[in-house]
Amino acid sequence: MLKLHVVHVGHHGYYVEGRQFGHGDDFDVAIESPGAWTGPAAPSLGLGGVVDPKTFGRVMEGFDPDSGRRLRLGRGAASVAGFDLTFCAPKSVSLLGALAPREIATEVGAGHDAAVAEASAYLSRTAVGVRRGSGRSLQLLPSTGMVAGGFRHLTSRALDPHLHTHVVAANLAQGVDGTWSAADGRRVFAHARAAGSIYQARLRFELSDRLGAAWEVRPSGLGDVVGVDGGLRRLFSQRSADIEEFVAVRHGGASGRHPGAFYATRPDKDLTRSLESLVSSWKGRAADFGFDLGDLSQVVGRGAQLGREVGGGVDPQRMVDRLEGAGRPEGSMARRDLVALVASTSLRGATVAGIDSTVDRIVTSVGSRAETDKGREPRWRRGDVLSVARERGSELTVRSEREVAPSAAVDRRAGRERETARHLAPTGERRRERGRDHGLGL
Repeated sequence: MLKLHVVHVGHHGYYVEGRQFGHGDDFDVAIESPGAWTGPAAPSLGLGGVVDPKTFGRVMEGFDPDSGRRLRLGRGAASVAGFDLTFCAPKSVSLLGALAPREIATEVGAGHDAAVAEASAYLSRTAVGVRRGSGRSLQLLPSTGMVAGGFRHLTSRALDPHLHTHVVAANLAQGVDGTWSAADGRRVFAHARAAGSIYQARLRFELSDRLGAAWEVRPSGLGDVVGVDGGLRRLFSQRSADIEEFVAVRHGGASGRHPGAFYATRPDKDLTRSLESLVSSWKGRAADFGFDLGDLSQVVGRGAQLGREVGGGVDPQRMVDRLEGAGRPEGSMARRDLVALVASTSLRGATVAGIDSTVDRIVTSVGSRAETDKGREPRWRRGDVLSVARERGSELTVRSEREVAPSAAVDRRAGRERETARHLAPTGERRRERGRDHGLGL
């Protein structure tokens, strides 16, 4: 999932202030890690490595951190400093990253990072543009991409396991004309749904490839790893429970969106807890409710056990269902809508290269009926896309660069699974034995 929020000038301190860090993976006081500069345009401003709070502040205020030159116009306290793109892993993935053995947790973290990088790169290419001129002479130009700080966090505000990364993109962009200015924020919001779907698809692809994981994907396109107990997921979803309780009390349990509930129930994050103490409390809570965390090791190779291999294509029926439920047939879809559709119906995951390839095939099939209006981007009638999905859905295979030599990919994945299983089997057996000794019935 991708959550997108505007960051106003002066409100960027949350990401860099009030944190004391230890060395390596062991944090003495804080539970979060320092950020790293990211984005293809960051090197143009001499930015790389760990985010320095002072430098981060200058960039978010719209200045060149080296020369001090103003790069965009200031508009006082109401100025937009940047955009917080928060990529959130599903709860099952967060639990594997926090409570599974190190071999699994390492692969989960790497898979999450790869998915964030892929979705961020998509936004840099397609959504971070600039505006020149005004009125009828207004021009929309591409840019060299985003300048951002990436901050990977491990917990929710309720201090539950919650793997997510804030990609805080400065409201700055260098147009292809060489001039720096504010970014065109409208494009960022317009492409957010596609970027969130790309993140989820790449995450599924990565964990399928790295761990042989299987997925249970909901109609929304969000999914969880098969083998992570639903009760365990609910046990560590205190924020969701708080929001549901708030809605039940204030709105009588009425369905629908209640955005105010998110902020009304949002606690301040306690930064005095160490990661070590949190992990200990999480394990204790799981044991108290009868969950054996050794069972998390069983997600490895689950995809092969269920006959689900990495790669493949979109689910044709799910694509049809999504299109039928999305609106009127005479409605239109831009390319970003097609990207979101393909990514969310690629149940075993996909890279953006594979997603783009499938979108190109859809566009080719309905290209003669593409609608353009006054220079706007091409759009296609939803009804025409639906016809293609019905008639040729089984042909819409999502390929990626890793599937060029499928036998090598299978051999690599099988080797990873064997090596992971070799490390995990004794640990899992010992934990299951302890569970029986404590009467957990596992």
